[in-house]
Amino acid sequence: MQKPRGTEDDTTKAAEIFAIGVGECGSNIVGSYLQTSREKRLPSRVRGYLLMNTDRTDLTKVRQKYGIPRENTMLYGTSEIGVGGRFMDGYNAIIENKDIIFDQLTNLGFEGVSGFCIFTSLGGGTGCGGTPAIIELLKQRFQEEEGRRIFVYVVGILPFEGQSSEALNSIWAVSKLLRSQLQERGADLTILLSNRTMLKRILQSRKADSVDYLQRELNVDIADIKSVETMVPSTIDEAGELELRTEQAFVELVNPLALDVIEAMLSPGVYEPNKDVFPTTDLADYARKLDPVVVPALYTDVGIIPDAGSIPRQLRTMMDYAVRECSYADVGEEPNAESVYYVFSGPRHISKAEYGIHLKESLDKFIAPGAAITPCYVQYTAPDVKTNLLVLLGLPKIPELIQLINEATQLVNLHSGPSALKQSWFMRSKGTTRKELVDAINDFRELFSYYMEPGQALQ
Repeated sequence: MQKPRGTEDDTTKAAEIFAIGVGECGSNIVGSYLQTSREKRLPSRVRGYLLMNTDRTDLTKVRQKYGIPRENTMLYGTSEIGVGGRFMDGYNAIIENKDIIFDQLTNLGFEGVSGFCIFTSLGGGTGCGGTPAIIELLKQRFQEEEGRRIFVYVVGILPFEGQSSEALNSIWAVSKLLRSQLQERGADLTILLSNRTMLKRILQSRKADSVDYLQRELNVDIADIKSVETMVPSTIDEAGELELRTEQAFVELVNPLALDVIEAMLSPGVYEPNKDVFPTTDLADYARKLDPVVVPALYTDVGIIPDAGSIPRQLRTMMDYAVRECSYADVGEEPNAESVYYVFSGPRHISKAEYGIHLKESLDKFIAPGAAITPCYVQYTAPDVKTNLLVLLGLPKIPELIQLINEATQLVNLHSGPSALKQSWFMRSKGTTRKELVDAINDFRELFSYYMEPGQALQ
């Protein structure tokens, strides 16, 4: 069992991380996590945090919403109104403000932590561009200048369906993150969550509640065609307001689901009374045991009943449901994951290491031949503790990435041609050249080779 937080020894220090929220999405997730931890009085391994943005208005809203002290936020860049999807501006803003960023991190006490967890949207300009840049700076500071190994983890949110501009940003960001990792200058683990999948999951599981929430927030009965027709805005201002309210409604639905998996990943290594962890985990264990891209699946409040029939059958059903219905990005029916790390937590009479053989057998249909499986069991003495199963799938097939590639490719093709207006779109909208974006799409297909079809490469 791990020692109490008050015990200043190497075990306690090894469990601590520093959280960084980059952009509006990342800052909202970190703010939500901190607020939830305070309200529920949850033990946390987050030692310090910083919320960063290039947009003053968004940063102010997050600070007010979650009660974030000013010293834990940072406005950077040259415009104070954001980068507007130009991810290269987001990237350059981090590099140009290196000294200011590290001064603020130092003031917040980041030096003693063993790792950094960066939360970001992979579709927006600030997070998409800023995340690879800040990882490069952290790796340079610790590994190249100080000779100290530091672990960096990215929780990246993929965009909603039909957002081709954000899809293109995502392709560039993931390609950049993985290529940097291969050069040992990138994140140790990239955890992909999907807005489109999370929204689908929550609408399926809480259909009535979700419809009521959307109706309340949008002030419209979505079952009434006449009231839906009144949603058509008559002015640009009304259109902007409706879009903002709709986006906020979706955020309020999706964010709690993202928080659940983040809490589940961070919690095994945190000390709690009457809790045992076998083996004791740190985030570094996930990075060492898993492939570089991970999709989590979380099945909460599992109904395992020892006296209600075959335990192996119950465990198989539980694993099937977790992977197929509770993954945070769509992995389809046959993800063929190349590595798996699972955390089975609950009361001691449920979360037993003896069940490991059945859990491993139930994973056979979801993993590639030879895939490594790493188990972790979290046991509580309290009999009424919820039983949860967290499954981390390393390098699985992710069908929705095909859609992202297609959307990004179509957008590039749309703005390609001899016209000077078309050619200028890439620099104006993304802050970079067509060639860099084409290279990113082709690189993405190469990295995820199972999506690559002969003759598909862009020119």
